[in-house]
Amino acid sequence: MNQEKEIQVSVKEAYANAVSLLESGNYKLAEKQLAEILINYPNDPNALRLSGVSSIDQGKPEIALIPLQKALKIAPDFSQAHEDLGTAWFLLGDLNKSEVCLKTALKLDPSKFSTWKSLGDLLSDQGKDEEANKAYEKALSTNTKYSDLTKAMTLVRKGQIGEAEKIYKQILKDDPKNVDALRLLALLTTKGGAVDQGIMILKKCTEIAPDYALAWGNLANMYRQKEGYENLDKSIYCFKKATELRPNWAEGWAGLGTVYTRSSLHEEGIVAYQKSISIKEDQPRVHLSLGHVYKTTGEQNQSINSYKDAIKHFDMFGEAYWSLANLKTYIFSDEEIKLMKLQLTKDDLPEREKVHLLFALGKAYEDRKEYKISFDYYDQGNDLNRGRSTYDPKAVEAISRRIINFFDGNLIKDKLDWGHAAPDPIFIVGLPRSGSTLIEQILSSHSKVEGTMELPNILNIARELGSGTKDQTAYPEVLSKLSKNEIKSLGKQYISETKFIRSSFPFFIDKMPNNFSHIGLIHLILPNAKIIDARRNPLDTCFSCYKQLFARGQMFTYDLSEIARYYVNYIKLMDHWDEILPGKVHKVVYEDMVQNQEEETRKLLDYCDLPFEEECLNFYETKRAIKTASSEQVRQPIYKQSVQLWQNYEEFLDQLKIALSPLKTRFDIPD
Repeated sequence: MNQEKEIQVSVKEAYANAVSLLESGNYKLAEKQLAEILINYPNDPNALRLSGVSSIDQGKPEIALIPLQKALKIAPDFSQAHEDLGTAWFLLGDLNKSEVCLKTALKLDPSKFSTWKSLGDLLSDQGKDEEANKAYEKALSTNTKYSDLTKAMTLVRKGQIGEAEKIYKQILKDDPKNVDALRLLALLTTKGGAVDQGIMILKKCTEIAPDYALAWGNLANMYRQKEGYENLDKSIYCFKKATELRPNWAEGWAGLGTVYTRSSLHEEGIVAYQKSISIKEDQPRVHLSLGHVYKTTGEQNQSINSYKDAIKHFDMFGEAYWSLANLKTYIFSDEEIKLMKLQLTKDDLPEREKVHLLFALGKAYEDRKEYKISFDYYDQGNDLNRGRSTYDPKAVEAISRRIINFFDGNLIKDKLDWGHAAPDPIFIVGLPRSGSTLIEQILSSHSKVEGTMELPNILNIARELGSGTKDQTAYPEVLSKLSKNEIKSLGKQYISETKFIRSSFPFFIDKMPNNFSHIGLIHLILPNAKIIDARRNPLDTCFSCYKQLFARGQMFTYDLSEIARYYVNYIKLMDHWDEILPGKVHKVVYEDMVQNQEEETRKLLDYCDLPFEEECLNFYETKRAIKTASSEQVRQPIYKQSVQLWQNYEEFLDQLKIALSPLKTRFDIPD
């Protein structure tokens, strides 16, 4: 009996010695000690579990599985072993098995803080935010130290934001380094619209706890909310930190993919999206985003496959169907058309998805030359979308009249050459669907020109000028109050803000179509910039806009009469710029370009003071990323099929022709 007690004591001492060695990081000696125990007691669950922990700590989770599973076979109620096995599966990327292990551990011991915390992290990695938050709250409730935090979180859920904020601040007054309170206060602050304050709090949080992955993820999302490409860089940095700390965080990898893509780092974006999908395949929106990047980089087959994967995971995903249609080269099968129609019959179909499905079916039947059915679907989609819009054509026409009244020949002469002298920008303006992407692709095929994207900077400058005064609509009149240095600094601001998107080319393209309203502003602040007006037959332009479901902006496109009014207004503005700035704007007529490609290309290059290069005629061979709806079309040689396309729908376009009547004689618009 005494000998048996002595053996038990020696086993306890050996086990305690192994624990001490593991805590000090001496894995070799710890494992030697554990091996000795297991030789004599091969079914000791504690020693088996500790052997698994040693392997996990050394980054060998696959080796940890064997002793941990054996320990649980011997002692199925061993909660800590279930938790450790959950950790091993998590590190191996099997989140489902990990979740099962952690939940089993919690059934056996529901008061374990670390297990609830691990479960919260795991659920968060899978995008199950509601479940994750409940797990985190459970973790906090297991420790009286966190009772106030739990109370505050409950108040937030009830909408009692002010009371919750008081509790967080009191916790931080007593413990300024409480990173949980800091993170939750930052989220609360941001919810109220104070994003900058939320960022400041979270930065402090990550300084105190640099390995707090959740805080890095929250900070990344806050930077992503803000405008400006410097914030995208910061968001990328934070997402990278978060995914290093939580390599199985599918949402984090998807967020990283998004900010990479917004920064035009397309290949990096593809890798990040693929990583997210490899962790969690059932993410329809991530498949969609991956498809968009493939489309931008010209990898059409991969793009199609990604859009189809999105539909596979969400059968009502109208946006994915529309993305296939928006390739402009994809032809829907009978089965796909049948499936789209089926989705439209479902009572729980979200309105947003319904709009996308209607536009996709419009394109599907257009490709089949069944124009009556096609027009009906386009019409339904636009009617539904117009009902969701607050677009006011009178407001657009009013600001245009003010712009025309303000910018006159005298103002241009008075402020001649006040702006920044940089000749770098080439602006392409006009209405969408007027051939601007074709012009951009031709120019960006030149060795001295870089194609970028539709940049919002001029629109932002105009907006900021107006909002900087008591009168919110003080643009453009506020320009008359600016000094020469202030005008020049606006030009410098534009060049500085757009540097992120450029490399070493001497010239770059800004293809924001809506800049046609701001040609006077562009000329003032950047007098040496080139401006190209992409012009297309008004009937083709307007109806092509009606058929296009734009991702954002272009709210005038959901009603044929309103599109026509917008086109008429655009022509008035362009006529005004031609009158007060003769020769400033070079017009490229789409029909002329497709009819006489080389002649029109030479004129275009001459205007831009660029020598002719043969590559500009072979623009479709370039590999650059293209971010517009025409991306697949301009990867083909010039073709004439898009000229006079409106005629296929002529019997349905009386409303459009009537609204375009002010331009009837000028553009030969039929009755």
